[in-house]
Amino acid sequence: MIDIDVEKVADILREVAASEVMPRFKNLADGEVREKNPGDFVTIADEASEKALSAALMAYLPGSIVVGEEAVSKDETVLERFKSENPIWVIDPIDGTYNFAHGRSHFGILVALVQNGVTQYGWVYDAPQERMAIAIKGKGATINGKPARVRQSAQTPAEMTGMGGGGQAWHFESINGHIKGLINVRSSLHDFLSLAAGDADFVVHINKVTPWDHSATVLLAEEAGGYVRLAHENIPFAPDMLRHCMLIAAPDEARWKMLEEVLYPRLVKAA
Repeated sequence: MIDIDVEKVADILREVAASEVMPRFKNLADGEVREKNPGDFVTIADEASEKALSAALMAYLPGSIVVGEEAVSKDETVLERFKSENPIWVIDPIDGTYNFAHGRSHFGILVALVQNGVTQYGWVYDAPQERMAIAIKGKGATINGKPARVRQSAQTPAEMTGMGGGGQAWHFESINGHIKGLINVRSSLHDFLSLAAGDADFVVHINKVTPWDHSATVLLAEEAGGYVRLAHENIPFAPDMLRHCMLIAAPDEARWKMLEEVLYPRLVKAA
């Protein structure tokens, strides 16, 4: 495992958020927001954040390379870097760009360090609230320095409140009455941070998994004690995955299976 000073990397995220992201929040000029695809926004802050993070992280770890969301959106061959044996920084320069562009505070920065197909470290930074979660493979996770643990109180889906992403509100209507509740804030970062902080019982993303949305967040959930798999296939997420599927994170395997039985057939049909 690569030896990393996780606090130094956390400071890089904080510094980039302070210099490139937060000054532009609620302060974007005309022409500084555009749609890559319908509903998929990018701003000048995303691009500046990814550039700054890439430079700082590669300087911190010589020989490392970067797979960033915005770089991939311009050139999908960037994904070929996952074949390298070099350490790979996986960057989401602003997770929750839709929220950021619309003046909503559910956004932040996601960074993971991957080598040989394994996510070894993850940083999940809620920039507006200055909450920093750090996950280390096999060594647990913290939020602002305190241990992160998924909550264990709810025993059945009917008792569980979850975080949902990857769809519109009507996609989730089919599960009304089968779970206690579902919150959709349009941010993978906030979904998994809520799970790891014990503020939600599960996460379901119904349409897509990506390296930048899920490498750091899935590691956070797992190191906080959770169980994360692709629904129907029951296989672990891998950091080079970019595919349409459903992902469920739960407190443990038994409750994951219960959630899959409730969520998968209904949400697949709705999507």
